[in-house]
Amino acid sequence: MNTRTQLMGGLFILALIPTAIWATQTKSQATSSSADGGISVISKSVLSQSQPDFSWIYVQQDGEMTIGAGHSDDWEQLERQGNPYHTDYLWVKEAGTPYVITDPAIVAQIKTAIMPMQQQGEKMKVLGEQLQQKGDAINSQTQQLLLNIAADKEDPQIQMEIDNLSTSMDMLGQQMDELSKVHESLSNTAEKQIVSLAQAAIKAGTAIKAP
Repeated sequence: MNTRTQLMGGLFILALIPTAIWATQTKSQATSSSADGGISVISKSVLSQSQPDFSWIYVQQDGEMTIGAGHSDDWEQLERQGNPYHTDYLWVKEAGTPYVITDPAIVAQIKTAIMPMQQQGEKMKVLGEQLQQKGDAINSQTQQLLLNIAADKEDPQIQMEIDNLSTSMDMLGQQMDELSKVHESLSNTAEKQIVSLAQAAIKAGTAIKAP
């Protein structure tokens, strides 16, 4: 394989890096705060699709919103108001009517429901960081390869390092896919439990209407 062919292979790998990193960040978003205000939404959720009139957001005592499924306007409104209840609570909206559930027993059940999903999300976050590191390394090596080509230098060692990093990224990507499938299953299970708990609380009058 000549140097130019090697370079094209390296550049192709480099072009794939942003996509891989974006996918990792998107999948991890379900359990971690984003840079634009701590918004994290469960995507591709069965219940989010089948029950478009039902939204929920879990709010911690300090006002941090770590997980939920709903419209961005709802997240922004809750972020602006902070946490006036001074305890962990579940905010839900059903058929356009918002409710707040602060009952400790129900909140404890909600925490238990979302814990497996959050733990899986942490695993994905760690793996995503590893993918980011590998991608940065490939970018650095590819830039060096470009400089060598410009200087008419042959350096098969760099191409070998790029190939090794690419193989490693492929393996990590496969692991991420497996974790993502498990995470989606856990997300759907957790959301079913949360919707059931919330609807029962609304029916029993335990959920109070939010302003």
